[in-house]
Amino acid sequence: MSAPVLQTAGVGNIDELLTTTMVNMLPGIRDNVFSSNTVFKYLSKNNKIKSRGGASVSHGVLYGNGVAGAYQRYDMLNTTPVDGLTKDQWEWRQYYANISQDGFTQRANAGQFKVEDWAETKKMQAEEQLSLQLEQDLFAAVPGSKSIRSLATIVASTGTEGQIDPTSSTWWAAYSAACGSFAANGRPALTTAYNALSARNPSTPPSLIVSSQNEFEYYESILVPQERFTDNSMVDIGIQNLKFKQTPWIWSPQATSGSIYLLHDKAFELVVQDNTDFIMTEFVKPANQDAKVAQILVTLSLVTGNRRKNGKLTGVTA
Repeated sequence: MSAPVLQTAGVGNIDELLTTTMVNMLPGIRDNVFSSNTVFKYLSKNNKIKSRGGASVSHGVLYGNGVAGAYQRYDMLNTTPVDGLTKDQWEWRQYYANISQDGFTQRANAGQFKVEDWAETKKMQAEEQLSLQLEQDLFAAVPGSKSIRSLATIVASTGTEGQIDPTSSTWWAAYSAACGSFAANGRPALTTAYNALSARNPSTPPSLIVSSQNEFEYYESILVPQERFTDNSMVDIGIQNLKFKQTPWIWSPQATSGSIYLLHDKAFELVVQDNTDFIMTEFVKPANQDAKVAQILVTLSLVTGNRRKNGKLTGVTA
């Protein structure tokens, strides 16, 4: 990191006003970097589960029906046993963000010249960076080997997730359908997806619809005035939302154009280790530097125990 930029002093640069009067520094740091991490913040607020320890995350999964039928009097009954129970498994993922400070900045940010609390400001910056990284990974087409699983991979009709392959276990496939032009086919495609997912146990409709700004605006453009907007208290995450039927629709600046996700709150969980939930480590000073560094750490996993309750439309265009 280079030396701080200072005012140019001397005659012609600093006059009597700047010599005798301090700058009026308004409180707070203005964020000119980060976008709204809508989906991660929604999941953190509505679908977050704290868990203590464990080598991985797992659900008990029901996939097979028992035997039932009609009979009369002395008919033989089918007593064939049915298993129908298994487990999925999801790995923990670890994330970090650094907070570093050199000794000069630490000593300069003290006493009468201190404007903002440096540590709190840098902690906020690191937490926002970590949230942004997680939001980006939520929409990754191909998740990194150490990253959380993404919506693109979990909400799919193919591909092994939670160590269950939907090719042989068809009950593990999410709903997926092509849409094409939203103006021509968007509402019918959404209605079909919505109804198909609503019929699957638990037999309730999707809880959240997620897309990029493009798909959000495609939908907004076809709405009649009286059903266009709802109040922001519906999903309190900082971006205005719409509704499709009774389900809130939000968009993320990190989402990739072309897909619309329909998610169910009983089939998506953000599981966070309660002893590593955005914790801040102690500052450590290297032996050969006048500086110190700490980390914000979180250990978590994005999981589903009922993959088929989630769905998506693909190939969405205007």
